[in-house]
Amino acid sequence: MPEFDEEIKQKVLEQLNKKPWKYPDLAKVLKMKKKEVVKIVQELIEEGRAAYWSTGSTVLVASKEKVEEMEKLRSE
Repeated sequence: MPEFDEEIKQKVLEQLNKKPWKYPDLAKVLKMKKKEVVKIVQELIEEGRAAYWSTGSTVLVASKEKVEEMEKLRSE
């Protein structure tokens, strides 16, 4: 059973749609604890609504759509 309600997940997803994030920065913007943000993002990844994205040296998190957009830009 999901630990977080849809409203809070939607709030996180809105930020993930804007750009890829590092967990501490995302937590700061959302004014939440990093630990909670990690759990919410993990749930979103399991649901297929978010994904990890690597710059080559750093792993970030973003919405599935944003990751696809970033990969397309990288391949051009």
